[in-house]
Amino acid sequence: MRTIPREVYLNIKSSFVLNNNQKAVLIGTLLGDGGIRLKGKFARLHIKHSLNQLPLVEYKRQVFSNITTMDVSVFKQKVGKVDYNFAEFVTLTHQEFLEYYRLFYPTRRKIVPINIGQFLTSPLSLAIWIMDDGSAEYAGVSIQTHSFSQREVDLLRKTLTDNFNIETGSRLNKGKWIIYFPKSSLSKLRNLIDKFMLEEFKYKLVPYSLSKPRRDYTPTP
Repeated sequence: MRTIPREVYLNIKSSFVLNNNQKAVLIGTLLGDGGIRLKGKFARLHIKHSLNQLPLVEYKRQVFSNITTMDVSVFKQKVGKVDYNFAEFVTLTHQEFLEYYRLFYPTRRKIVPINIGQFLTSPLSLAIWIMDDGSAEYAGVSIQTHSFSQREVDLLRKTLTDNFNIETGSRLNKGKWIIYFPKSSLSKLRNLIDKFMLEEFKYKLVPYSLSKPRRDYTPTP
């Protein structure tokens, strides 16, 4: 049920246009865990993360505050036989989101658009993507691209090289291809996106081999 006056609701929608910052966050979100859903004639952005990623949900809520009237909702949901805690919000429906729905969901299944190189151009997009789906590895960093095909992963890797001059690898994980940033690429990756990373998620850029305490250290008595 709508909880704001109709005239306020209509004014919010009539004056809304995605700005460059919102476009960058949207692209990173769509490559990660976010989704766009049809509702009536238009579409809306749906953000849902596990509760331990609440700071990221709140950040995105702030980014899209001028097209969102819903507060962040925290709730339990059963997945299989286990209850998990989640945080989510949805934006209002709008033509602006419909355009991105058509780009990423041509057959209602999320894909990597063939022209993704025209959209994945901002370091902010890459930072959002890594905060969504990034993971520290023993000697590098990976992005868990399990929902994409090998062709799509190869396209994303080419885009990272072409647009950011960052070399990556790929490897199988649970039968799906993921993107891997080797140790040699981490310095360039950090320099590019560190200022956009929320403090709670900077650990994703620190490989296990660097975060573990050194075993050859002997405390002084």
